[in-house]
Amino acid sequence: MWRMRQGSPGTDESSDTPQERQRGAATIMVAVLMVALLGFAALAVDVGAMYVEKAQIQNGADATALAIAGDCAKGLSCTAAMSASANRLADANANDSSTGVFSVTQPNANTVRVETNAREAGSGNDHFSLFFARTLGIDTAEITAVAEASWGPPESGSTLPWTVSECVFRRYLTPSQLNELDTTGSFTGDPTATHILLRYDENAPDYPGCAAQNGYQPGGFGWLETTDGCTAEIDVDATVEGQPGNHFPTAAECDAILASIMDQPALVPLFDSATDGGSNTVYTLVGFAAFQVTGYRFGGSLEIDDDLAPDCSGNCRGLQGYFVRFVTLEEGAISTGGGPNFGAIKVHLTQ
Repeated sequence: MWRMRQGSPGTDESSDTPQERQRGAATIMVAVLMVALLGFAALAVDVGAMYVEKAQIQNGADATALAIAGDCAKGLSCTAAMSASANRLADANANDSSTGVFSVTQPNANTVRVETNAREAGSGNDHFSLFFARTLGIDTAEITAVAEASWGPPESGSTLPWTVSECVFRRYLTPSQLNELDTTGSFTGDPTATHILLRYDENAPDYPGCAAQNGYQPGGFGWLETTDGCTAEIDVDATVEGQPGNHFPTAAECDAILASIMDQPALVPLFDSATDGGSNTVYTLVGFAAFQVTGYRFGGSLEIDDDLAPDCSGNCRGLQGYFVRFVTLEEGAISTGGGPNFGAIKVHLTQ
């Protein structure tokens, strides 16, 4: 900027004041710092939004893998389950209801793998649009998630302190299911839904082809040693000690469980042999079945009768119900392992 200053007549001088020079330097510094500020804004806003999007598509991948694995565990066709629209839950877990599922595979017979990606709502483009990062020339980002879910028979778990003979369970499989179980270690379909009475007293019924008294030893009655409250910690391919009596062990805790025992099938350990008797009874366990309780009687007012099952009256103490196929997603209840599949199956995320 040119200015006229007083001096010798006819003389022109050009100069910037110190204040003007400072304002010019500040403008340059602000311009430089704005780039840095926008970069930090991109980190704070865009990266934060990317983490939120990642969590959403990961939830979608997890839900999809568990839904497909659950159908496979129930004996449905995995091929059909993998393509079923009802199992594609990725969109439902995204705030914009838009997520891409670009791969659903089956790495092995008991595992499904789901890969998802962020998808632009409305456009169908498989990317996540950024905001502040555009000032740095970065318009979009690719965000992916992977989930694997596996299923199989439990190898351990916390159950009610009871057990049933494997031989009795086998009575409620069809000949074709028995052949399948013996040759492959598993069976398709559900056990026969015949309502039965599992007596836990000295009058336990005999089943043709099975050991007398449901295989229980004298005074044993099928109760197991409890570890905490009304639960027993069970490991398949192990032995567990029994408890005598014709009532659930630790009566106070177990009586409270009766209020909800019919809400869903309960895991029941199966044994193939028992030794000694009374408090010295030892059961050798082979796996888990699932039993839907429909009635019970343990004296006093602890009684609900199932008219479809054999009667339990007088001195009878027992549980009424039927064997089922049961798939559980309950966290921490049981762990998946090998061994025969008696219809109780655990589904869990492995990745």
